Amino acid sequence: MGAIEDRLWQDLVQANLPQGEDSPFPKGAQQQLARALQEWAARCIEEHLLQVCPTPEVFRKPDWKVNHAGRKFFGGVREQEVDVWLANSRAGLALAVDPKHFQSKDSLRKNWQNGHNDLVAFASNLHERFPMCAVAGIIAFPDHAAEESTLNQMDAICSRSVPREKPSNAYGKFEAFALVAYHSNGALTFPFTHKCLEAGRAFAALAEKLVTRTLGLL
Repeated sequence: MGAIEDRLWQDLVQANLPQGEDSPFPKGAQQQLARALQEWAARCIEEHLLQVCPTPEVFRKPDWKVNHAGRKFFGGVREQEVDVWLANSRAGLALAVDPKHFQSKDSLRKNWQNGHNDLVAFASNLHERFPMCAVAGIIAFPDHAAEESTLNQMDAICSRSVPREKPSNAYGKFEAFALVAYHSNGALTFPFTHKCLEAGRAFAALAEKLVTRTLGLL
């Protein structure tokens, strides 16, 4: 995992993770973790943008901020809730990210493919209306929740969803996709073959697409 992602994970997310495999994790704690994951993604993307944007001073302006409070946008076929986003009147929706978290073995095994399908629909809906938008999906989970067969499936299926190189290629593709696993001590790990799914590479790819498609026009 990248230095940016590790540092911000420790600062923003680690204290909100479940304390153990069998520990209770009530709805309020789940919601707090969801908010922490959204802020982590937004802050990581911001730091990568500062590294690659030729005009980093643009991020001092409120309308170019990466937001992590959910907001609804019209997509091509329906209204869409977006957790992490950058949008303004000049660019339209330029960035959209949806993190999902599965906390148990049963939940991950039964639901991650449905979660991935929801993310594919999320990307396709937004790309239909905003073809230049940089869109990413994130699936996070504790490593004890994943059997080897599940990890292999996730690695194979999610890697087929990236990259989306051409804005005309909308359906089923993302500019970036991240699989985020963590140990019982809260530290990030990456038990996958396809390095493009590592969070640091995914956020860097998003930043690059946001610069070349939108910020580079300023």
